[in-house]
Amino acid sequence: MALIVGVHGIAQQQLGRHQLAGAWGPSLADGVEAALSGERVAEVPFDLAYYGRLFLEATGSSTTGSKAGTSEDELAGISLDEVDELVAAAKEAAGAEALQTGQEQAAKGYTRVPHGLQVVFRALDWRYGPGAALLFAGAFRQVRRYLRDAGLKAAIDAVVDEAVTERCRVLIGHSLGSVVAFEFVRRNPARRLDLLLTVGSPLGARFVRALMPDPNHGAEGLPQGVEAWVNVRDPRDPVAFAGDLSRRWAQVRDVTVDNGGDAHSASRYLGKRQTGAALLAALPELAR
Repeated sequence: MALIVGVHGIAQQQLGRHQLAGAWGPSLADGVEAALSGERVAEVPFDLAYYGRLFLEATGSSTTGSKAGTSEDELAGISLDEVDELVAAAKEAAGAEALQTGQEQAAKGYTRVPHGLQVVFRALDWRYGPGAALLFAGAFRQVRRYLRDAGLKAAIDAVVDEAVTERCRVLIGHSLGSVVAFEFVRRNPARRLDLLLTVGSPLGARFVRALMPDPNHGAEGLPQGVEAWVNVRDPRDPVAFAGDLSRRWAQVRDVTVDNGGDAHSASRYLGKRQTGAALLAALPELAR
């Protein structure tokens, strides 16, 4: 039974629990060692709530599981309603300057996506770097499906409920996993956690909050049962574009990091000194 439970992010449907845990565990240990200035630590007591394969089983779900989160070919077949929602979300993420640049750029790239997406995709790539648009679209689509498909949400929530035993003291959510982790906290107000740790989180985004059952749960400070909440983000991460979560939850401690050329990477987030320091504050025994 693990003291730490992680909830993974988007586009993991082609992998499995052991593969992902094999990346998360060492990354967490690296973060703790970095916070201890290189002092060696034992293996971090960690388990992963793996739900990715449920997206393969869901009707009409994405099947690529690519690093980018989705593909141009998949986007070619989405509904007009989803296109409209994705355009609105992408505009929020890109901002006015990037949108103006996207409109002025020559119409190249993303030729296989609906026309309405092409300008906002160019804008996202201009602001966050090549590939940001497909990563953002992948996050948008799976967050949207989790929050809109009641059957899928119930199945994912059940996976997390099983993983988060009474021994768990720290719950970590990356990307979509931060939304799932927040929903666990909301659904289980009597469950005590020493730390809720979110990394690369879209919880502050307007389109996410519009779909959440209760986006203001715990907004006056922290959700009930959560002793501390640390949010780690890279300012160049398009999924975490909405910025500091303390704007929504008054007692969240926001921390920024630099993940280099792979801003949304779970391993890079988890291996950071700042992430390790948050874990040590909640679980000082990790240093022994």
